[in-house]
Amino acid sequence: MARGAARTAGAAGAAGAADVVLVSDRGPVTFRSTPSGPVLEHRPGSVTSLLDRSARTLREEVRWLAPSTSAEDHRATADGRFAGLGLGYGFRTVPCPPAVYRRYYEDAGVRGLWYALHDLWDDLPQPLDAAGQGPLRDGSALRAYQRVNRAVAAAAADGCHARSVVCFHDYQFLTAPGFLRARLPTQTVGLFVHAAFAAPEALAVLPRAARGLLLRGMLGADVLGFQSERWADSFLRFSAAAGCEVDRRAGAVRHAGGRTLVRRYPAPPDREYLAEVFGTPEADRWSAALRGLREGVRLLVRVDRLDPAKNVLRGFEAFALLLDEHPELRHRVRFVCCLTPSRPAVPEYAWYAARVREAVAGIQRAFPGVLTVYWDEDRTRAMAALREYDVLLVNSVHDGMNLVAQEGVLVNRRDGAVVLSARTGSAERLREGAVVLPDPRDVRATASALRQALAMPLGERAARVERMRAPLATASPEAWLRAQLADLAEVRDSKGGL
Repeated sequence: MARGAARTAGAAGAAGAADVVLVSDRGPVTFRSTPSGPVLEHRPGSVTSLLDRSARTLREEVRWLAPSTSAEDHRATADGRFAGLGLGYGFRTVPCPPAVYRRYYEDAGVRGLWYALHDLWDDLPQPLDAAGQGPLRDGSALRAYQRVNRAVAAAAADGCHARSVVCFHDYQFLTAPGFLRARLPTQTVGLFVHAAFAAPEALAVLPRAARGLLLRGMLGADVLGFQSERWADSFLRFSAAAGCEVDRRAGAVRHAGGRTLVRRYPAPPDREYLAEVFGTPEADRWSAALRGLREGVRLLVRVDRLDPAKNVLRGFEAFALLLDEHPELRHRVRFVCCLTPSRPAVPEYAWYAARVREAVAGIQRAFPGVLTVYWDEDRTRAMAALREYDVLLVNSVHDGMNLVAQEGVLVNRRDGAVVLSARTGSAERLREGAVVLPDPRDVRATASALRQALAMPLGERAARVERMRAPLATASPEAWLRAQLADLAEVRDSKGGL
């Protein structure tokens, strides 16, 4: 079948089976109800953008599934409106009651799994509950998580033929592979975890029953993908601690259900998207404005969500310590931060955002004029800041990848230095040129790294940038997804798939 014909058929909607079934928490588009009728909106997000860019390049029949609480989305799925959008692939939503979705996403997902996978227990107000184990100790949150995972697995099963491969994406669906395996024992199933996977000690805080469900669900996948070797190795150690037979050399776990391969698929920056952003007059206006802030000083930049995992608070503490101990820098550096609000309805996120705002106010009182913070989401402004930095700070506690660091390396035009947490997936790609922070929780070490980067001679900065750009030269979203599909196809063919 020709590529164009395949994509037309793939966009036909719910009827028929697909060669590739993608499942993520957020779909590429949604219909929003308004007084004048439904309005189509494109949904932002790093996972969504990456999958959208990748899926549109595939020759195979592709169907993308995502849970949704929107009645308008379900009507659009039923009447075929998604099929007429020309997405380049099929898309449909899986109905989910709002109360169930909130418990699945916020309570079990964010306040349980996200905190565990990023080892955030020491960074949050304690205790989250009487046992300090978070909402996953609450059976209703875990049941909601399982209910959504079971529903998306059932929808995926309905869209399969014998040679289909199903790819679940991210921590919201850690148990979905197990549910699909129970329905279709011979189906080829993958799970890619975009988030970090911290050391087994971080997950040990979760209730034993929850840990068992997660491990069994994840091992329902034939191929389990992570952003970096660090996270893949953590999962292998987690499996070994649970009594599984682990072959670390081969990257495989043997279990009662068979064998799961554990692989690394580092997500790439989206060059096509970056080119689109910088082709606009708005980007040029923001670049000019940021250059105006730099006059006579070095420009230090950070671009992040207000997420405890991003470690924004300690970044400000390190900056304040740097200015305290080196007063000469107060007139030689300007810190510009683009901070996007994140999950404000989650109590710990609201608590963390308030502490960050207090730290910012303290710095602005103590050192007037050295700190500019933008508190809203503006992707074009953020990309312009990455283009203009002399030093970029990325000090995440744990981060699955952190594409901001890679985007900065690609778009920056000042041979800027990068201060980068070793606990990001990007550190595996950029460590040859970055100023690496072994322990991002060490505020004094972070201040020292900032001083080193700010004082770095231009020649050294240029050499480091060249080393960081080299591993990004051939990375692309389509190659990233294609690598996963190739491994899944190999597994399928080795099993004698029809």
